[in-house]
Amino acid sequence: MSEIKVALVGAGGIANGVHLPSLVEIPEVKLVAICDLIPTKAQNLAKKFNIPKAYDHIEDMFANEDIDAVFCLVEPGSMFHVATKSIEKGYYTFIEKPPGITSYQAESLARKADAAGKPMMVAFNRRYIPLVRETKKIVKEATQVTQVEGCFYKYGDAAFDKGSLSSFVSDTIHSIDLLRYLADADEAVKTALVTKRYDSPVDNAWNGVCLFDNNVTAIIKANYRVGGRTHHFQIHGVGMSAFIDLGMGSEMAMKTKILTHQGKVSYSLASTGAANEKADELDGRVLANSDQFHKFYGYYFEDRHFIDCILNGTMPETSIQDAVKSIKLVETFLQHQL
Repeated sequence: MSEIKVALVGAGGIANGVHLPSLVEIPEVKLVAICDLIPTKAQNLAKKFNIPKAYDHIEDMFANEDIDAVFCLVEPGSMFHVATKSIEKGYYTFIEKPPGITSYQAESLARKADAAGKPMMVAFNRRYIPLVRETKKIVKEATQVTQVEGCFYKYGDAAFDKGSLSSFVSDTIHSIDLLRYLADADEAVKTALVTKRYDSPVDNAWNGVCLFDNNVTAIIKANYRVGGRTHHFQIHGVGMSAFIDLGMGSEMAMKTKILTHQGKVSYSLASTGAANEKADELDGRVLANSDQFHKFYGYYFEDRHFIDCILNGTMPETSIQDAVKSIKLVETFLQHQL
């Protein structure tokens, strides 16, 4: 197979903003159709990205088009049903996060993918950000990771998908999945979570800690009533720390600062001065070789990965089977609230 015929379900902002700009840059992809319940949305994107056919019913598109792979880019409440139709038709299936509104849904999708013998990939795009991948590589080659931290702050409504789903499940899962990735961990053996409400009728702030099965400690911080969007991660090991900045407010810094201890210990700047530490910086745009958001923020590279998995007959890194572990960790946190 040298050409992958791709159809999309969902013609919203994420299709327009990141996935279609990525797919049109992948030579092996042939866009054949797009579907949305609002006909004008599908028609507009079909025209913008030179997609031959636009549909408003998924059954019509599946019945009339020759398709290899489907990108399911719909809201979380609809994702399970769209993904089920796709995988049961035998298509390679890509779904946006979360992998289900519950782990039960995610596990069901994993069983369906296993039965179909076709991989299903979940769009945890943070794992595919070149800055994140290079930072992890550098730290792992130099030391053993002992602690990871992540924060996802925003100002907005913490009830996602028109109020049907908590942002901790639908959105903060991005950070929780990335902590698993940075720690090379499968599941937690201990968890604790403090949940609060600030200026909100629903829970909108979470601060948690967990111990992974490989003895790495993880800290997660999320709050949807703060000054603005802040997305930072940390990786720590003996003698080395990396601080990943994936954006603060409107500024998309996309930088990592790596501190490496050089031997001289100092516990007080005031009394003994600075310790002997080396500081290096990575630039996410340079690593992605692009100033375009869909590239330096990982969307192009996750889509490229999915297409490569189809071409090579390999399992996606963020397969539905692996994604089950992330949504289960989300639920484990919620089950252990203090």
